[in-house]
Amino acid sequence: MEAGIPDPPEPRGDAAAAPPAGAAAAPAAPGGHPGWTAALLAERSPALLRDDLSRFGVGVGLASLYGLALGARQGGVSLVQHAAGVPAAVIAVACLGVPALLIVLTLFDAPLDPPRALSATARAAAATGLVLGGLAPAAALFVVTSASDLTAALMGLLGLAVAGALGVHVLLRDLRAALQRDGGLLLAGQGAALLGFAGFAVALALRVWWGTLPILKGGAL
Repeated sequence: MEAGIPDPPEPRGDAAAAPPAGAAAAPAAPGGHPGWTAALLAERSPALLRDDLSRFGVGVGLASLYGLALGARQGGVSLVQHAAGVPAAVIAVACLGVPALLIVLTLFDAPLDPPRALSATARAAAATGLVLGGLAPAAALFVVTSASDLTAALMGLLGLAVAGALGVHVLLRDLRAALQRDGGLLLAGQGAALLGFAGFAVALALRVWWGTLPILKGGAL
């Protein structure tokens, strides 16, 4: 201490542990664990076959809940028909549409391998199942209390359309991101292939649902 110059006051209490002014703006580390829904839809790297199949199975199971809700209008065997018919469209698009899309994309030298396509398909199925599972209670209420078969069919089809559109959106978004991440810009042929797949997926899902869901046939008559 020099003569005539007082020493600076020593920090006490919480002031000694206070971070610098610039560090105060840094966000704190998040605590806890992600929820089940977030974990189900999260993109995992590297993608594991077991995890993708498990995620796909969860999506199919949740879609069956929506089928049970639709079958509640007639009950009995209709419950089984609808529980199997709703996820049948998801399985058909995954088993028929996605492999066909991969074959078309290879013609345009698209940098997309089957594991990434499987991971994107599993996430899309999970997203579709989550929407259908969430809409299942409301769908059951509408189809059971509706006085008109046509109204019940339209409400059931509306839920299927919303979930199906979201699933196709998630699938195309993941596939497009995979193409761009590998440095391959989406050429006109690749973009046309993805757009054509979207139309094919919608047509195939509607065809499967029309052929397997009695509520849609009854509502159309």
